[in-house]
Amino acid sequence: MTLTDSSSLKTSSRVFIVCDQSDTAPIWSFIIREKGLVALLETSIERAFNRFADANPDLVIIDVNAPHAARVELCRRFRDMSNGPILLFLPASNETEILEAYQAGVDECVIKPISPAVFLAKIVAWARRGQASPISGSGKGTIALRLDASHRSAVTPDGSEIKLTNLEYRLLRLLMSRPGHNFPNSELMHSVWGSEGETDINLLKNVVYRLRKKLGSDAGEPYSIQTWPGGYSYQEE
Repeated sequence: MTLTDSSSLKTSSRVFIVCDQSDTAPIWSFIIREKGLVALLETSIERAFNRFADANPDLVIIDVNAPHAARVELCRRFRDMSNGPILLFLPASNETEILEAYQAGVDECVIKPISPAVFLAKIVAWARRGQASPISGSGKGTIALRLDASHRSAVTPDGSEIKLTNLEYRLLRLLMSRPGHNFPNSELMHSVWGSEGETDINLLKNVVYRLRKKLGSDAGEPYSIQTWPGGYSYQEE
């Protein structure tokens, strides 16, 4: 079986795996290490918390047998400790849990079972996103706004830093990648949440609302998020 090529990834990418299932954990770890990435495996949730700060991972995978509320709280605690991508594996497609997981800071919910090839493809895709270069919003010589991936923030022309949540950062980064382009709602939801049909459009509207407030779009700033029929775009003067 030929798995996704990860030759363009830096081999120092660190993937932190929290998996309490003895049959699954070694498989995930083996697949990741076979591609030259660093797999940091913990089968105990408590040990994972104790080790997390020193691990400083680029990507977090959570695949644990726990009640719904406990699983969501677990994701929230990891989000408080990291700005990096978090993938949550779920045993079934439960809309309530999926929505609450995204609100807790998860970047993608993955419904099991999943093949090794698809698993690796997701790891490679998220690792590449984490390594992407910072984005500046203007190509006209004067940078109106830029993103700082290390601090998960937007930096204004005067150097002021605007702290963003993970979802806000991901959405703004996508919009700024093509200023003036009208992104359909479906594309935004798929790219930001990793889902199309399972994501509530109101979640997208809520993130856009929060971004507009933080960016001060109503205060005459030279950049803003515009609403178009069925989508949004990032505009600069």
